[in-house]
Amino acid sequence: MFKVAICDAEKRYAQNLRWNINSWALRSGRNVKIKVFNEAELFMASMETDGMYDLIFLDIDKDGVNGLEVARQIREADYVTTIIFTSRYEEYYKEAFSAHPFQYLTKPVIVQKLEETMEDYMKIKERQDIETFTFIIKKAQYNLRLSDITYFYSRHRHVTAVCGEQEYTFYGKLVDIQKQLEEKNCRFLRIHQSYLVNMKYIKEYRYSELVLNSGKTLGISKENRKKMRDIHLMLVDIQL
Repeated sequence: MFKVAICDAEKRYAQNLRWNINSWALRSGRNVKIKVFNEAELFMASMETDGMYDLIFLDIDKDGVNGLEVARQIREADYVTTIIFTSRYEEYYKEAFSAHPFQYLTKPVIVQKLEETMEDYMKIKERQDIETFTFIIKKAQYNLRLSDITYFYSRHRHVTAVCGEQEYTFYGKLVDIQKQLEEKNCRFLRIHQSYLVNMKYIKEYRYSELVLNSGKTLGISKENRKKMRDIHLMLVDIQL
């Protein structure tokens, strides 16, 4: 199932869009959960309590506000969620792309165009599911690009995903995350009982520790040192 939000002050258009998406989902065999918001404030509050949505339809009104401003706020914290703008006004087309939307649909939205957009979105989402990591914090769902995660570390039945200077802590086990990433064929190394590191961010391999691009060092457990040394030698051979 994927979560869809519709934020549009025009109730009739919002409900019509919801009906058309549900109709497409039923005919295409997709499982979708849709929430409609007629006020931007209620929508933003929902993201605080329910977490991010997979797909968000945002309306841009005659003054070019609401949808554009909400999109900017979303992009401050999330570059994974897909945004589709809907509007009666084509003049905001260029400005809208600063929020990196997936599509810009002119009202009234043509059903065929909507369904084509949804099919295109699903193709992207299927690839994106392989490239993202999803977790729950206080009943809210979060999505991170795996390429943005420097490393995971575990402590007291909680796991923290480190993305640069930002950290996200959630309940879980590192071994379960490792299995999940292995199924996605991701290049993360288990160097310690407490660390799972993205190879992309490793600057230097040492006997008992790794140095990340940020300069931070992470210890390698004794039982993993031989494996890390073998991986390092293999990488050196490949580079040569």
